[in-house]
Order: sequence, then C-alpha cells, then structure tokens
Amino acid sequence: MRRLLERKIGLFPGQKGFTLMEVLIALFILGALGAALLTALQTNAQATRTLDEKVQGANLAAAYLEEIRNVPYAHSYPNVGNTIPKPPQYTVTVDVKCSIDGTTFRECQLTTDETFQKINVVIEHDGRAVLSLCTYRSARNPL
Repeated sequence: MRRLLERKIGLFPGQKGFTLMEVLIALFILGALGAALLTALQTNAQATRTLDEKVQGANLAAAYLEEIRNVPYAHSYPNVGNTIPKPPQYTVTVDVKCSIDGTTFRECQLTTDETFQKINVVIEHDGRAVLSLCTYRSARNPL
C-alpha cells in the first residue's frame, strides 16, 4: 500500500529529490518576490515621510497665517511665530510684498499708500522646501 501511494503522489516516478535547476528556479522566484516586497515597503515608507512633512508644514503655515491675521496691519511681521512651537529641523520664512493698487507687488517702501500685501509663508524641512502658502491682506480704512 505504501508503495502505491508513493507512486501516485510522487512528482516524477523514481525521483527522490529536486534537481539543482528546480532549486535555482525556486530561489530566483523567491528572490524576485522578496525584492519586489522590499521595494514596495521602501516606497511606502518614503511616501509616509513625505506626507508627514506636508501635514506638519500645512499645520505650521496655517498657524503662522492665523497669527498674522490676528495682529494689526503692518509692513512686516517680525514677531509672528515667536509663540508657535516649531518641530526640529523645520524653518519658516514669512515674506511680505506690498502694493499700492493690488496688482504690482514689490518690497515694502513703508509708505502709507501701500494698502495691499501679498504674504508668502514658506516651510522648509532640513533645508528642502515642503510647502508654500500665499495669502493677501489689505489695510482697512476706518469709517
């Protein structure tokens, strides 16, 4: 009975093992699958890091813009962000350009007729730009 079972379920009659070629093909297939899995894991980890940087940058830029919104209109905002905690290796740059008519923006000349501003907040992580947000502001004339 035992011989009958061995004959029916054996891969090749009279063969007791795998050939070198079969082992090499199996190792090649396993290696290719392993390499594909590692590449997919690395790509996923990189995408996660990039997304984390962008979310952190968006939160930081939103905090800066909210603080600018809550201070009176000025030609520059040097103290904005002093109370906002920054994660390590993140830098924030606030660039303010002014305009008289709202169409042409240039460096602020500190004149009273510059009533429009273009405020650009740039977030960098390890010296690499992660996010840049821009908003506009105008000086409100009291009634």
